[in-house]
Amino acid sequence: MISIISVTARARRYPSIFLRSFAFVLLLVLLPSQSFAQPDQSALTKLVELLSPVLDIEGQFVQFMVDSRGTRVQEVRGDFKAKRPDYFFWRTSQPLEQVIYVFGDEVTVYDPDLEQASVQKIGEQLKATPAVLFSGNAKDIAALFSVEHISIDENVDQFLLYPKQNDSLFELLRVRFTAGRLSDMRISDSLGQDTTVSFIQTQVNSGLSNKVFMPDLPSSVDIIRSAEF
Repeated sequence: MISIISVTARARRYPSIFLRSFAFVLLLVLLPSQSFAQPDQSALTKLVELLSPVLDIEGQFVQFMVDSRGTRVQEVRGDFKAKRPDYFFWRTSQPLEQVIYVFGDEVTVYDPDLEQASVQKIGEQLKATPAVLFSGNAKDIAALFSVEHISIDENVDQFLLYPKQNDSLFELLRVRFTAGRLSDMRISDSLGQDTTVSFIQTQVNSGLSNKVFMPDLPSSVDIIRSAEF
C-alpha cells in the first residue's frame, strides 16, 4: 500500500511501497512511558547495524490499511524481493494485483487488470520511501530521514523515521525488528491513514540474481514512460 506500495488509486500514482507496501499500520498503541528514544546518530547507527548484514531478502507479506477513524478498510497479500544496492520487487495478489519493479534508476509499476505499465526515473521524492532502507546506506538514510530508536524489550526494536522533505509521500514511518529481523512496517500519511505491512516467511542472503528484478511484462502491455526518458 503506499513499500514496498500502491493498491489504491492514490497509491497507483505513487509507486512507493512500500507506498502501500508500506502504509504500514502496526503500532497503534502508545509505547510504554519507560521506553527510551535515543539521539538521532545513535538511532541511525543501531538501524544500520540491523540492516547491514542483509544483502538480499525475500518473503511474503500481509498489508492492510486503516483510515482516520480507525476502520480497517483494505487488506492484501503478496510477495517481495530486495537486493542491494538498488533492486526491488513487490507484488500484491488479487483482487488488487499490482507489480512494482525497481531496477537501477528506474521504477516500473505494472497493473495487470489495466494491461498497463508506467516507467519513470527514481527522483528525490521516490527515493524518500521505505525501500531505501534495504540499501542499508547510512548516508542515504540520514539525508532523507530523522531517526529515533525505541527499545520495546530485549527482543524488539522500533525505529521512527521522519522524512526531511516537505513533499514526502508520508509523514512517519515506523519500522520494527523482532529478534534482529525485520518484522513489520507502518506508514502514516497526511490524510490520517495508516498502512501496515507484516513480513512473514522471510529468507535472508539467499543469493538472489539481478535478473529476477528485471520487469517481465507481456508483449500486449501498454507502456507509458515519463518525460525524463
